[in-house]
Amino acid sequence: MTINIDYLDNYLYINNEDILNIEIENKKYFYRVINDFFQISNGENLDYISCLVDGNEENIVGKIAVFTDYFNFDLKKNINVVTKYIIDNLEEYDRQDIVKCYHRLLKKYASIINKIDLPVMINDEINIERLMKSIKLNINFTNDLLDNLCIIIDMEREISINKLLIFVNLKQYLTKQELIELYKYSLYHNVKILLIDSQSYGPTLEYEKKLIIDDNLIEIVV
Repeated sequence: MTINIDYLDNYLYINNEDILNIEIENKKYFYRVINDFFQISNGENLDYISCLVDGNEENIVGKIAVFTDYFNFDLKKNINVVTKYIIDNLEEYDRQDIVKCYHRLLKKYASIINKIDLPVMINDEINIERLMKSIKLNINFTNDLLDNLCIIIDMEREISINKLLIFVNLKQYLTKQELIELYKYSLYHNVKILLIDSQSYGPTLEYEKKLIIDDNLIEIVV
């Protein structure tokens, strides 16, 4: 995957061999880059940002995720996709079991309604999709950030929600060894990630390559 941002001199090369880190010391440029990626993740098409995969133009609008809050992950889109994935992969015998369970629930509810002197009745039309969507799913996160990031990568590996995961200022929260573990995990599972930081962290780590943009907007590839 190659991302071209018109106001940057260098292309962003994201592959299956190493992890790209962009370290932007210029505060205005840092905000601009993050804001642009947020707009793309929210469905906005920016004509000055393009993406190529194997030489062909790739649409990434609405297909990237940008993470800035590591204490409260917003994964509503992931949950919706997981629900759809479960519905699409339901075995027929599971569908029949759900219908039977739902009928038993309706029967019990009907007996309760009959005790109330009101002219109401149950609509017993069964829609498996609507029924499944009514069941609220939560992601079982832990108290360890690295574990939680690996959970997000696992979800991407399993159901391919996004084409790219972008982590902003993640280096403030992980040790060097934890970063290396995250790099290895994402590369092993073929999930593309990009790190963007608002300061430079010196030499590259294992599995890491860098594009440093200093305060004078000079770009250095490491």
